[in-house]
Amino acid sequence: MTPRRRAARPHDERGASAVLIAALMAVVLMVSAAFAVDLGQQRVVRRDVQAVADMVALDMVRLLDGRKAKDYSTVSFDDAKKRSLQRNGSALGGALKPEDVSWTFVMQGATAGTWTTVASNDDKVPTAIKVTAKSQTGLVFGGVTGVSTGGATRTAVARNEESACFRVGSFIASLDSAQSALLNPILSALLGSNLNLDLVSYKGLAGANISLLDLVKVGGLGVGSVDELLKLDGVEVAKLFVAAAKVLENQGKLAAANILRAITVSAATPTIAIADLIQAAPGASSALDASLNVLDLITTAAFVSNKNHAVEIPNLGINLPGVASVTTSLTVIEPPKPKCGPVGTTSETAQISLRLNAHINPQSLRVGVLDTSVDVGAIDIAVSIDLGKAIARLTKVTCNVNGPDSIQVALSSGVVGGISISASAGVKARVNPVGGLLDSILGLLGLNSLLKPPYLTLDTSVAINAGSPALSGYSKTVTVPIPGGYTIPSGSGSGALIGPVSIDPAVNTDLVLHYWDGILVLGSWKERHITDPLNTVFDGVLRPLVGTLLSALVNPIVSTLQTALIGPLGKLLGLQVGGADVFAMPTPTCSGPKLVG
Repeated sequence: MTPRRRAARPHDERGASAVLIAALMAVVLMVSAAFAVDLGQQRVVRRDVQAVADMVALDMVRLLDGRKAKDYSTVSFDDAKKRSLQRNGSALGGALKPEDVSWTFVMQGATAGTWTTVASNDDKVPTAIKVTAKSQTGLVFGGVTGVSTGGATRTAVARNEESACFRVGSFIASLDSAQSALLNPILSALLGSNLNLDLVSYKGLAGANISLLDLVKVGGLGVGSVDELLKLDGVEVAKLFVAAAKVLENQGKLAAANILRAITVSAATPTIAIADLIQAAPGASSALDASLNVLDLITTAAFVSNKNHAVEIPNLGINLPGVASVTTSLTVIEPPKPKCGPVGTTSETAQISLRLNAHINPQSLRVGVLDTSVDVGAIDIAVSIDLGKAIARLTKVTCNVNGPDSIQVALSSGVVGGISISASAGVKARVNPVGGLLDSILGLLGLNSLLKPPYLTLDTSVAINAGSPALSGYSKTVTVPIPGGYTIPSGSGSGALIGPVSIDPAVNTDLVLHYWDGILVLGSWKERHITDPLNTVFDGVLRPLVGTLLSALVNPIVSTLQTALIGPLGKLLGLQVGGADVFAMPTPTCSGPKLVG
């Protein structure tokens, strides 16, 4: 039986199916595309409206100056809104009109991130501006959904953030002949140069100021804005000095400019970052107007470029009594840190350590109590001086209708100052005892008298460890007036930076008593070694001997270090007992706008 063949599907039927599927897919794709376009448009309009709300809020909040709400003119704020919309009102769907944007006074709510509306006739002081903006755009898919437009409403809250630039410690604080005498050798060592400036020159530099904006405008540093300058890294100190000299020249301060140009900087001096000279918190508007004192610029750059490096200072220019030679090494543990920023910003003094080695030649000292002279061998004295840092935290910027009035800082210190001295000396002497010392010797021998007078020989080494512990920390609130606080310090303490020095001598001695044992020619000289420190003979010899060493050699050196080195160096760093020099830097900002919601 022959099988039946199936009838073939007509060609026109298969083609109709393909067309139908293609049409359906096209419809789906068109709907999807339209829906995607609508979603994209709504997303764009939301973004645009948010940007407009942000900019209008930032522009309007500049009008807040600390008055009560009822004391403001709402017309002024409406005008500010209109001007801002003229600059920033473009959005998808058309430029926003004044009626599309509303605003209210607000103040911080009970919880973080919340804002309470303040009526325009209220006695309360508004601290921020809340702006609400809205806009609409047409929808492609509206013919299907029946919704022809889509809108977006966005809000922004902006407030004024006070900010200030300030520093703890400044080389302009108490510049006198003692400080300038130290600056030459210290800066010469740090910069690899040979400075020989007099007090007048240093005061000329201390009396000059340059702004960050001036450094940008003068060129030479390759930046076009203050923000770029603050981010600049790898700056050669010499180029920075040249740029600063150009600024001074433009100001007509030719003498200070010439002094700055004359300061040579070794090619080996490490490069620095501008942020190490002055740091600014993100968005701190006070940094835009920040000024640097030229002397502080020089010294801070020198300190920063040598952080954590021990720098040899061949000659500090101080004369220590009886000292034949001195070598000094200075290490910058932390450079000073001027800061710009809002409340909460901290600034610190420099923290340095100084190591000094002094050599005293052999000499003979008269010990009056013993009525004898002692031969003192060469003495090497090692002095270690640590000057810790003080820290200031900005707590408040006070403003009035004319601008900034003062800044307030919380000033504290963990450790300020510490000194340690170590030395050793070999001492030889012959002592002919008289008076009470002779009586002690007779008592030691159990005799009432001797036919020949005894004598003592001394061959000893004396190790001297002296020091003053670091002073205890402090904490206090300091108000710095504006503009007086630019040049006159606040928060200063009083008294010597290093406390009283205590001395602890350690004696390793061979004290020998020589006495005649016997009668006339039948006797002989005998020796008796005295080692017991509680023995009255031992104490009667060593106590006046050590006292003479201290009074004749150690104490004069410590006193000179205090008056000629530690005190002036502490003043240069702005450190004192119970305080530190706090300076404001031009110019605090009372109305730095910032988005907060």
